[in-house]
Parts: sequence; structure tokens; C-alpha cells
Amino acid sequence: MDFNRYKLSFNDAKNKIEAYDYMSDTEFSDQIRHWAMFDVPVDNYGIEYKLIRDGVVETFKTVLAESGNRIDYNLDLKVGIRLYELLNPLDDFTVIEANDDDIWRYISVIVMPDITFIRYPNQRDDVRIISEYIPNLSYAIGVKTEKDSVRLKKKRFYSHTRRIWLKTLWWYIHLGWQGDSKSTYEVLKNNGTNIISHFIERPGRGYREQLFRCMLYAFSMLPEQRDKTFRAAAKLNLAKCVSLEPALTDGGETQYSKMLFDEVYDKEVSVHDDEGSDIE
Repeated sequence: MDFNRYKLSFNDAKNKIEAYDYMSDTEFSDQIRHWAMFDVPVDNYGIEYKLIRDGVVETFKTVLAESGNRIDYNLDLKVGIRLYELLNPLDDFTVIEANDDDIWRYISVIVMPDITFIRYPNQRDDVRIISEYIPNLSYAIGVKTEKDSVRLKKKRFYSHTRRIWLKTLWWYIHLGWQGDSKSTYEVLKNNGTNIISHFIERPGRGYREQLFRCMLYAFSMLPEQRDKTFRAAAKLNLAKCVSLEPALTDGGETQYSKMLFDEVYDKEVSVHDDEGSDIE
């Protein structure tokens, strides 16, 4: 598939998203209902995307049903893995395409606006309308209105390179990939949405694929996975990388990552034990 045939520039995406802002309340409510039924006509997008859309949407629907219609990290993870399977670097979707926001804008705004909107509605009242078709819909993280967005969250659809939802999922899975989907799920399953945000939105000096994969594996091997542990290890990694190259250390990036998280985790345990002694 030639992904370069299907792109949406920033300005074109902006115009399409703003068109929803100009709809009447009745018109937009009707649009929400179509999205809640996963009704995006194939005529709206390139036919080459049909199998990709069908696969991702089916996973979205299945995971929702299994969770009692709860939007949470597990949904992000499983949808991300399915998206990565269908847009695979071993086929024709390379990191060059994955870095092209115009491609992701097309996918988000044209091909999969329904699941993007359901995942990130901009108003609490929108959830009520979606719930007419997806009963008891709930969100692990409450729905918040995005500043400067009216009907749709601009950042999640097109405007912020590291917050376009489907793009962040693809990169999260790519950087956490452990060789196959099952192993990747096992390594990432105990993380949370905040880990995705920290990993993708604040990459520091850029994405280092093998190091990040080793770091996520090492994190998964700790007795418990806490956001603050990951943040501390990521910060420590940035400091260490100023003066050393992880791949050139003894044991390479695998051992380096283990030592990194062990150092942070042991320090946290020590602090906790000291606090417990003070209480006694």
C-alpha cells in the first residue's frame, strides 16, 4: 500500500475538524450517534484502508465489551497492538511513514474518527449520547474539555505531533515491542496511560528503540510497576546517557536497563523502610 497517497495536511485537518464546530447541536448529536454505531462509510476513505479499519475497530469493540464498556489503559494497549500488527514495519509501514503526521491525520480524521472520538470526547454531554449505543460507558480517567477545542479534541486528532491518539499507540507498541504481540502485551499490561504519555510525549533526545524496549522489559520485571518509578528511571537514564552509551556497557542495553530500574526501585524501598522506622 502506498501510504503517501493518503495524507491530510495540518490545514486540511483543521478545516475538517472545524466543520464539526459549525454544525448545529442537532447535527452534531446525529454525527455522534453515527460514530457510536461505528458508522464511517467506506466511501469516506481510501478502500485500501478498509481491512486496517475493520481490524482495529473490531478490536476496539471487543475489548470494550469484555471490560463492560470501560475506556482504560487496557483498551489503549490492545488497540495499539492490533494497529501495530496491521501497520507493521516488517511490511510496508516503515518508521518513515510512522513519523509522518499527515498520514496519521488522515487515519485519525478520515478513517477512524469514530473510535478516536469515543476514546477522547471533548464534552461530558457527548458521553451521554454515545451511551445510547454503548450502554454504561465509563472512563478510567474523567472526560476533560480541551482548551481551545470546541467539538473535537484537536490535539488527539491532528494538531499535536505527540498527542495524536493512534500515532501515540503505534509508537508506544513499537518502542515496547518484544518480538511478538503476546510477549509485548505481557510486558506492557501492568503499565498505565501515564506511562504512554511520559514515553511518547517526553522522549528527551529522541527515540532509541532497543534501549526503550529493554527499559520497558526491565520495568515489567519489578515487583510492582509504579508511575513514579518509571519517571525516576527515565530521568536517571537521561543523566547517565550524557557520559555513557548503554549499548557499550557490560551486558549491553539489557543489563544496563535492569541496573537502572534496580537502582531506582531499591532506593524507593529504602526510603519507604526509613519512613516506616520513623513512624515506629
